[in-house]
Amino acid sequence: MDSLLIEKKVQSSAKKINLPNGNILYDFEKDFFGKLKVDISMLSSGDTAVIYIGEKLDESGKIDRNPGGNIRFYRYSVTKNTADILFLPNVPDKKNTSGNAIRLPISMGIVAPFRYAEIEKSPSAGKIKLSREYFHYRFNEQASSFKSNDKALNAIWDLCKHTIKATSFMGLYIDGDRERIPYEADALINQLSHYALDTEYSIARNTFEHLMLHPTWPTEWHLQMHQIAWYDYLYSGNTALIKKYYDLLKLKTLEAFEQPNGLISTTAKPQRKSFLDSIHYVTFDRKESLRDITDWPQRGNKVAGPEYIGESDNFVFCDYNSIINAYYYQSIVLMKKFAEITGHQDDVKYYDQKVKNLFQNFNNQFVDPATGLMKDGDTTSHSSFHANFFALCFGLVKEENKERVKEFIKSKDMACSVYASQFFMDALYNEGMGDYALQMLTKKDERGWYHMIEVGAGMTMEAWDLKFKPNLDWNHAWGAAPSNLIAFRLMGIQPSAPGFAEASIKPEIGTLTLAEIRVPTALGSIYEKITQDEKNYQVDLDLPKGMKARVELPVFQKGINSLQIAGTSISPTLKNGKWVFENIQGKIHVVLKK
Repeated sequence: MDSLLIEKKVQSSAKKINLPNGNILYDFEKDFFGKLKVDISMLSSGDTAVIYIGEKLDESGKIDRNPGGNIRFYRYSVTKNTADILFLPNVPDKKNTSGNAIRLPISMGIVAPFRYAEIEKSPSAGKIKLSREYFHYRFNEQASSFKSNDKALNAIWDLCKHTIKATSFMGLYIDGDRERIPYEADALINQLSHYALDTEYSIARNTFEHLMLHPTWPTEWHLQMHQIAWYDYLYSGNTALIKKYYDLLKLKTLEAFEQPNGLISTTAKPQRKSFLDSIHYVTFDRKESLRDITDWPQRGNKVAGPEYIGESDNFVFCDYNSIINAYYYQSIVLMKKFAEITGHQDDVKYYDQKVKNLFQNFNNQFVDPATGLMKDGDTTSHSSFHANFFALCFGLVKEENKERVKEFIKSKDMACSVYASQFFMDALYNEGMGDYALQMLTKKDERGWYHMIEVGAGMTMEAWDLKFKPNLDWNHAWGAAPSNLIAFRLMGIQPSAPGFAEASIKPEIGTLTLAEIRVPTALGSIYEKITQDEKNYQVDLDLPKGMKARVELPVFQKGINSLQIAGTSISPTLKNGKWVFENIQGKIHVVLKK
């Protein structure tokens, strides 16, 4: 943890609201991890007051005394004795300060997430002064921006951006306030969303190094470490993590679990303790070995109860599960890249062949020949939402089956958790389904990001709603995927060479009539603005010095005379139904006639 890079802010003013019951509500406007500073110097000895702290208001406008789940609420009775200043909360939470939880620096003290404070009506109430101290890792608020003609999408961006800033208070990506533990899945989504907002790479690296030595229990989570290492390299250009952990990353592919059919299984044979030791796995959450997760929560979750159906679309677990093998395939693809980066030529050849074999083994085992869909596992005919969008996301669906898989996942709506939505949305954008992806981003039912705003959350939530995870918290950054989905997918800005030396820009703005973004990179910020109406589709792009870009734009008319181009002498070509500009530098302005 880089505790020196954690900043403390003091918020001395808040919006004061006199409630109908006579209480005074203090609204600090944003939810942060911090502490309430209570100045009782004006009270007389023995005077008392009741103070509430919380993240959520009830329908009457006061702090919700029973918010549900792990949405934070505290009640304190304070008495003026000798101290003039009190800090609340003043008792540590046992769950998030013990076991695998990351400990805060002693200098920070006890903190909790909250937006509101409330003083109960009493003769002392008007004499008490409240302020807030809060903490976050260094964050450049001006590094990124986004706006569109869709107010809901703008609000979702703002919520996600704030979440990434506010949940950085520990200097590591954690899973929220309930546990304060780094998990690989949280770290991966945190990382991508952080990179869309700021060029701060150290939290991702610190979290990666922590998790390489302190991994958690889900099989898929181990296989996500290759993606975290790859994104660190791709966005920053730094090879240090890949070089330092190359040998351990090889082990983390879980190739040791591969069986004669070329697929991995965590249950076909007992997991050897010597191998678990080699990847630094120790019993975690009472689990002595790795277990497949698919999505979370699972059916019959102990918190939700035995009747709970889970977020996995009735996924059927078998000895050979399609999702962990989809992750396995992606890790082998990345290990080939790591071998190329580090000069392990024999490994390059080995992984190249393994990628080809695994693609075929995967399709041989998991494709249902009757439907063309992916099955959950080797001994079931059930095809879940998850089995299909994960395979599509990682490039495992053959061309002849893609349309059926795409139609199938569209029929399911958002039948997954907040976590898995990252990969579902990536699958949609990978396959050019941007119009539908925009519908999913902006939907306003209980399985959408806007619902988090409607219920009053000050950061993104751990789950779509309390009904889907009764112990959820309101400060879970794996819910902030729209930050990276908007920047890297909807606006289409991604690095195609390490450190953004080259960029790929493939916007898919769907029905939006305005979309404008500034995305930070290691070379400087990329500015992109797109407007469209019934006649024209207009693009303005400004790249930082030293960057080249390949720009792909939609085709409305096939004649080159349907384009007006300024800022470059490069003429586009028609490729795969797109106008493609190669080696663009600096500024470019394009108008496409519809």
